[in-house]
Amino acid sequence: MAKDLFIDLLYVEKVTDDKRTENQFKELLKGFKKQYLNTTPRYEIDFKKAYSNKRKYYLKLIENEYIKNFNQINDALDANSTADHLSFLYDNAHRKFLNYLTQIKNYISDNVIDESLSLKPIQNDKSDEAYIISFLKANAMMLFMELQERFSELSDAEIYTIEELHEVFFNEEPPQELIVKSYSGAEIKTVRKQVKQSSKFNAIQGDVREENNDVLSYNELINKPKQWEFAKLEELLNEKGIIDDDYNFTKKRGKKILLAAFMVKLTEAKYFNERIFFEDKPSKKIERKHIHKFFAHRYGPGSNADKEYRNFLGAEKRAYQKLVDANFWLDQIK
Repeated sequence: MAKDLFIDLLYVEKVTDDKRTENQFKELLKGFKKQYLNTTPRYEIDFKKAYSNKRKYYLKLIENEYIKNFNQINDALDANSTADHLSFLYDNAHRKFLNYLTQIKNYISDNVIDESLSLKPIQNDKSDEAYIISFLKANAMMLFMELQERFSELSDAEIYTIEELHEVFFNEEPPQELIVKSYSGAEIKTVRKQVKQSSKFNAIQGDVREENNDVLSYNELINKPKQWEFAKLEELLNEKGIIDDDYNFTKKRGKKILLAAFMVKLTEAKYFNERIFFEDKPSKKIERKHIHKFFAHRYGPGSNADKEYRNFLGAEKRAYQKLVDANFWLDQIK
């Protein structure tokens, strides 16, 4: 359904727009594939039981998305890597989950959601919305708590209690009976897949291919104060399957437009120098052609995103923004 369910349920495929019948939801539930936690959680949700097929479906959908996020942070952060890399990954996840809380708070406020409706026996469109958004909110809070309780030592970001999440992010008194509470179930023993050491990507702060007189060098193009951040972003390109461990473009479907959006984001965030300075001749302005040529050379055959890059900067700005909105890692490039 969604590329990021926690955001899409608020803005893209809203619950209130879903007009499927109870029988249709019943059929969807029959083929539902459940996700499983990869380790014992620290928290669980105590939520009112769902009786309608619509509510059951959305609860399963949200629960699965929560588990995917939970497993991802554990796999990424409970791993052997450098302190800087783990801190970078933690901060990305932290911003992502804070954004969930902020966007859900805005949705509740903008749409005047009465969350108390989720506890009442009446079932209509408004109470269904309150029920499902309240469950989404609880899962977002639980994700944030799992992240900070397990890995907060990787960052100096502020720590919150569950009660403080209610007060700080939702401007509300914590409920007398907390919905998000300490886990009380059995220990989960799941064997994780081992990541081969040979697949470790090493970001290089410099040129990775032979010099080409038609292409700017790494130091000529990349703004020096931004070079460390740029290296970390190239690790993200590798994680997203856009480049392989040897800096080669993967040529997979849909990756070129992501690379082009990446280039536009870097342009907007001032990752590139404006001019090249020489000792014995006038400086030269860096233009768009220098940028796309640099990346086509750096990532090799199939990576020339000149057309897509120019379109995103021009006639297809709206398509570019939609792509950024749908990919959190792009949206966080500053």
